[in-house]
Amino acid sequence: MEIKDLIRIISDTYPLDIVDFENEYPNKSYCIRQKNRQWEVYYSERGQKTDLKKFNSESHACEYLLEQIKTGYNTVYN
Repeated sequence: MEIKDLIRIISDTYPLDIVDFENEYPNKSYCIRQKNRQWEVYYSERGQKTDLKKFNSESHACEYLLEQIKTGYNTVYN
């Protein structure tokens, strides 16, 4: 899975603005970004990264983020 695939899957079910693909510290947003040859996935709120996970592949990072959204969306956004 690539970012473009993740965007398509998310936009079919969730508001796309729950994920930030560019900023390091957005407020109340899941994040996925490449940094130093690794992919970071985390939740950002009030300038803090929480539940930071690092991956060597874009595919693993995308799959992990999608699972986090599926299991955590209602907890975080409702």
